[in-house]
Order: sequence, then C-alpha cells, then structure tokens
Amino acid sequence: MIQSDPSTAERAVQHLQKMIGVREASALPVGGAVACEVALVKVRAPGSRYGELLDVLQLYRASVVDDSADAVIVEVSGSDAFVLSCLRALERFEILEVARSGAVALESGAGTGAASPNS
Repeated sequence: MIQSDPSTAERAVQHLQKMIGVREASALPVGGAVACEVALVKVRAPGSRYGELLDVLQLYRASVVDDSADAVIVEVSGSDAFVLSCLRALERFEILEVARSGAVALESGAGTGAASPNS
C-alpha cells in the first residue's frame, strides 16, 4: 500500500500487474477503502503471567491462535499504529517471533466487480 498522486499510483499498479504471482492490483481512493494489517506474535508467557497476557489481548481485541506449554501465538489486526501499540504492550512478555502482513485494503461498499475467492 502506498499513498501517492493518481498518476504515480496508476504506474505502480501497472508495474505490479506485470509481476509473477500478483493476481490483482488496483488504485483505491483515499477514504474509499478499508485497510488493516494482521500480525502474528509468538510470546513466552509463563503460567503465572498468563492471566496478565489475556488482559492485554482483550484490550487489543487480539486472540490466541495457538497455545502450547512454552509459547503462545497471538493474532492482532488493525491499523499499523494499532498493531505497533499492541506489540509494545506485549514487550513485557518475551516476544519470540513476529510476522506482519503489511497493509492490505479493499474498496468500501459493493459492486467492485472483483472475482470472489470461490470463482
């Protein structure tokens, strides 16, 4: 995702569409799209601090997607700043690994004409 003038955005779309593995790229108007980022965070949370971890996750509407004896994998989504804020809150635990998607976006409303994933 980039923020630029319309002509630069269109050139970027044309370049992206030529790349192998890119299914679709499009320029979306500012304010006419919904964007967010997803992050998976692996943290070490000893049993004595597990409740504290759950409290932090509740504040950020994050969820536990994998829970093992030695680590917990957490999923959080939102704006870049929101995800970064959650990561900072999780620093009080031992962060083992982080995977972030970067910003992804879809045009607001219906009628974009894009193919559904099942078609």
